[in-house]
Amino acid sequence: MGVMPVQYLVYVVAVIFGGWLTLLPPSQVFATHENDHRFVVEGHITDSNGNGIPNVKVFVRAEVLEAAVTAFSDPSGFYSALLHLHDADAGMQVTVTALGETESITADFDPEDKTTPRRGMVNMIYTVPEQENVTTGSDSDAYLTWAIVALGAGVSFGVLARRWSRRRRTQSR
Repeated sequence: MGVMPVQYLVYVVAVIFGGWLTLLPPSQVFATHENDHRFVVEGHITDSNGNGIPNVKVFVRAEVLEAAVTAFSDPSGFYSALLHLHDADAGMQVTVTALGETESITADFDPEDKTTPRRGMVNMIYTVPEQENVTTGSDSDAYLTWAIVALGAGVSFGVLARRWSRRRRTQSR
């Protein structure tokens, strides 16, 4: 039995490592601090009918932070963002921006309480602007059209190649 070539060994290690990262992701605890440094802002992004809007990019920012934390809403419209706030940051303004709308809350927590999770809730309702009889095709319509065009081009090319091949054979005899 021979030794496995290095290139295959690299592929095997990459597949095992990739599978490990995919199937056994490190828990969120490794990336966070103690409870007294966490402030979670969560809520729902819904339309005017109360339906959750999925995949909405939500920016959550506290006055003391240099950058906003980005979260995305899940299929039900729920989002959750973890901010790194210290005890001294109690009472700071937190802004949540999604779909061009901005809401603000105060980071309301007791700096002496080190066990109760620190949370804030911001629900946002997005009102879809009215449009006047604008009809557009969906992306799936465009994909279907291009698939039919590609299929027609492929079949045409196959037929022409077969005829050209037959013609060359008859001419060479």
